[in-house]
Amino acid sequence: MSSFDSQEPPQPNGSGLKAVVDIGSNSVRMVVFKVGDGDQARVPVPISNERALCGLGRGFGPGREQEGQGFRLDPHGVRSAILHLRRFVSIGRKLGVESWHVLATEAVRSADDGDEFVARVEKIIGAPVSVLSGDEEAEASALGVISGIPDANGMMGDLGGGSLEIVALNRGDIGQQTTLPLGVLRLDAIVGRDMAKARTLVDKALSQVDWLGDVVGRNFYPVGGAWRAFAGLHMAHTDYPLHVIHGYSLSRQEALDVLRLVANLGPESLGQIPGISKSRLSTLPLAAVVMEGLLARANPARVIFSAHGLREGWLYKQLGESERARDPLVIGCADWAGRVSRFGGTSEFMGHWIDPLFPGEDPAYTRVRRAAAMLSEICWRDHPDYRADGSFSRVLHMSFSGISHPERIMLAFAVSARYGGEVSGSFKDQVAPLIGEYALDHAMLIGRALQFANTLSGGVDGILENANLELSHKELTLRLPEEHAYLISDICQQRLSGLARRLGRQSVIAH
Repeated sequence: MSSFDSQEPPQPNGSGLKAVVDIGSNSVRMVVFKVGDGDQARVPVPISNERALCGLGRGFGPGREQEGQGFRLDPHGVRSAILHLRRFVSIGRKLGVESWHVLATEAVRSADDGDEFVARVEKIIGAPVSVLSGDEEAEASALGVISGIPDANGMMGDLGGGSLEIVALNRGDIGQQTTLPLGVLRLDAIVGRDMAKARTLVDKALSQVDWLGDVVGRNFYPVGGAWRAFAGLHMAHTDYPLHVIHGYSLSRQEALDVLRLVANLGPESLGQIPGISKSRLSTLPLAAVVMEGLLARANPARVIFSAHGLREGWLYKQLGESERARDPLVIGCADWAGRVSRFGGTSEFMGHWIDPLFPGEDPAYTRVRRAAAMLSEICWRDHPDYRADGSFSRVLHMSFSGISHPERIMLAFAVSARYGGEVSGSFKDQVAPLIGEYALDHAMLIGRALQFANTLSGGVDGILENANLELSHKELTLRLPEEHAYLISDICQQRLSGLARRLGRQSVIAH
């Protein structure tokens, strides 16, 4: 047997790579995360993502949704899952995965032959399988949402093939939770394409959840591939220019319009819509009915999609309280800056140095400014003529967490402006209306201030200790000792004047 095919347990090697294998009722997935030390553990970076739609839970049938009635895992699904798990292990071993976290949910939990399947999986991977209870699954998914949206407030819903987990979220804390037998494979086995029957079944199940009224006027955070497909569908339908699912937000009515459209289309019609996975065609209408029922019962103000779920939540659960409290956006930007910086460090000192220009700043904008300072060296390797546009595109499409779409757009404009970028541009013109004029002006001011700070300091920490900015009603003053006057080049004076004009002040250099 070759080393590639060997099923010996992978050995720890200090790589910092952790594999989370999620064995669901419909899909089997492995994500390998690079998990750093200290603060960096707050933002695991996915470096490999493998998925297969195996359908272990196709054996769900009418009547089996009742507690205590099991079923056998679908034989074809088992064969497919075992095959793909062998592939996952081979990839993980070659990558140097240090630890394996193998999670199984509703199908394995409920199946009569679940223990037999678990034994086979443990032999293949060489690591124990955690068969999660409904409450454990709900908690992990909710923690996943919180890991990417720390102030999440309302309700998380995770729709799988076998079950639906819903959890109340109170500004980052977990509240009441419920697991319901409303997974799309289970519903498909019971109702087929009878959407009226599906709505009746969903409404009956949700009517037993007495805490849904607490969500009124707050937010709903959908988790799961089927529900994320609705975000992509709405983006395509509205020509939304930023194709990033995480943080995509719809009003309740906008979401209902999409859901009703999908629920009333058959697989053949859905198959004509670009961007919808063929493997999900049969279950998307049922997924739409479940979310439609939740929105009707809970009446949230907005639907905010999360790219984080069970797998991210499982890793987040391993962190201590102090690590969980870290800002994922700031930590993520610091990690990126540390890897691409010219001189080492994060350039965060520039963000602090320009503080006097932003008295009374909204804390959300201060957070964006801090992130922009860290990313202000992101394109130093690029040709100077392309840094502004390159940084805009790069920042806009980075896999950040802890950031909304408007904040993401602000951050992209700020970093682009640091490289001299302007407001206009073919793609910029598409996304600028999404944040409004005030936020756009503020982002440009952040960028121009960072540009001046970088010009004066040469990007080197320590130079700015000899200078400071002062903002008065009429003037923007750069103050520094006379013996350091040589730091002020012609381009420094030009950029100070431009910054002052943007602030509606006169520029002054004082010693």
